[in-house]
Amino acid sequence: MTQATARVTLRQLCHLGLPGPVVLPSLLPVLRQVVKAEHAGFFFCDERGSITNLYAERMLPPAVQARYHDRYNDSQFRLHYLARVAAVRPVSRRSVTPEERANDYYRDVLQPLGVEHFLYAIVRSGSRVIGQLSLYRGDKGPAFTVRDEELLQEVLHYLGEALGVPSPASSTGVLEQTVEEGMAVFDACGQVVYSDESWGRLIRLAEGNPITPATAQHETRSLPRFVAAVLDAIDASPQALHRTDTAWGSFAFRRHQLLGEQGQMARGLIVSRLSAEPLRLTEGAAKLGLSPRQSDVAVLVARGLTNLQIARELCVSVNTAATHVKDVFHRLDVMDRRDVGPVLIKASKR
Repeated sequence: MTQATARVTLRQLCHLGLPGPVVLPSLLPVLRQVVKAEHAGFFFCDERGSITNLYAERMLPPAVQARYHDRYNDSQFRLHYLARVAAVRPVSRRSVTPEERANDYYRDVLQPLGVEHFLYAIVRSGSRVIGQLSLYRGDKGPAFTVRDEELLQEVLHYLGEALGVPSPASSTGVLEQTVEEGMAVFDACGQVVYSDESWGRLIRLAEGNPITPATAQHETRSLPRFVAAVLDAIDASPQALHRTDTAWGSFAFRRHQLLGEQGQMARGLIVSRLSAEPLRLTEGAAKLGLSPRQSDVAVLVARGLTNLQIARELCVSVNTAATHVKDVFHRLDVMDRRDVGPVLIKASKR
């Protein structure tokens, strides 16, 4: 994805009107094409600077987060966060210092996450501060530059528009496509004997409780109970669809009975994160290499807008909108408006 395409896709994602937590998993990878980074996270914060929730592409296990909070509390985070809120510029950067590499925080937190360089942005919706965006690079990547700061600042107003959308108790919209999966294997006693890289993060999102260093100790107890309840529900009704809807989106569960070489029984549980259809349409348009105008029009057609509605959305005449629609038909090799959506959805899976 080129940087120009990434900026168009970022704008489209931020204009969908979906709750911020639902958009974040799709938003951060696109943002990392605008400003090159290895991974990213967003910290929702209150007025005192305390973390109220967070989404990160890489997460420490709850037990590690709990140990960190018990040892350091979040006073240092609050101190630095509030200083960034008060600063004239909303964007800043830094790299790990030699002194930091010698302390416990680097060993317990930064090193396991592969963080050496930081790019921060305070995100606002109007005058309201929502929280902090953090982009990260590891020791094999270069430090962030002034140009990286400029690129991030240019798209901050989009992020504020998207992340300022209130999160309902459960997500809304059409959620039907699997975009990410995690798996764990449990022995006959219900103990985890294997889990893949995505399992821990996805199961925390599926449980739906706020994710903060302060609540991590509670998660060490609540997550096993949540997983056990899911397994019990599947055992009781194996043919039913088992899913949870949280502020982070919708999640589905599948169980598989496993048999070891020595005849021992185990259970595999797969958790799938489902994506809202508007997100998949936008991502599909980006992967097809459409021009910015074609991408906008293709997504609007796929969402069911008429030429008149597209004209109003894009502030053009109806005739101009009709011409754009014809260009999209030609570009996608379709003959009917109903065919545009399936083409975009198919492309999103590549």
